[in-house]
Amino acid sequence: MLTTTHKALVLVFSVLVFAGLAVAVEGRGSEEVRQAMVEDIAALGAETADRPAPDWTLPTDGGGQLSLTDLRGKVVFLNFWATFCVPCREEMPSMERLARKYKDRDLVMVAISQDEDLPPMRRFLGQVMPDGDLNMLIPLDADGAVKKAYGTQLLPETYIINREGQIVARFVNKYDWERPEIDRFIDRLLQQ
Repeated sequence: MLTTTHKALVLVFSVLVFAGLAVAVEGRGSEEVRQAMVEDIAALGAETADRPAPDWTLPTDGGGQLSLTDLRGKVVFLNFWATFCVPCREEMPSMERLARKYKDRDLVMVAISQDEDLPPMRRFLGQVMPDGDLNMLIPLDADGAVKKAYGTQLLPETYIINREGQIVARFVNKYDWERPEIDRFIDRLLQQ
């Protein structure tokens, strides 16, 4: 017959074994998710990255300020573009459609303009989104300091940043953001 002390020890031991198994299963699951994401990134033709995203604070079209810190806890789609960049202009509609698709989830689309001032950017966005329903955040990096901090040399260039502020992928040049593989990749990030 077990005493109360023995029963307590068995219970504590059982809890510790269960917790250890849960951690091992979670670690294996996390590694499987990471490997699946690396495979997704490769299939998308992007570069795998694993580095902290440099923080920034930039003015927005609406007269306010936006910083990466404000977006912590969300998956951030960070695109560098400019109205004078033809591939950027071609890519922008698929980005807006992706932003609309995920607007009710924790994906935030930020398109950092490299234009020197707001009027050309406003004219272009009015042409692309004539209904005025823009689901992207559009800050202005007129001096290119944020672009430089990220190491961006070509436009367009896109960085995908996870909830913890780590860059997980980098896309160079224009991209079709409506490919089905993009949804799988974003869904994995949103589930983490």
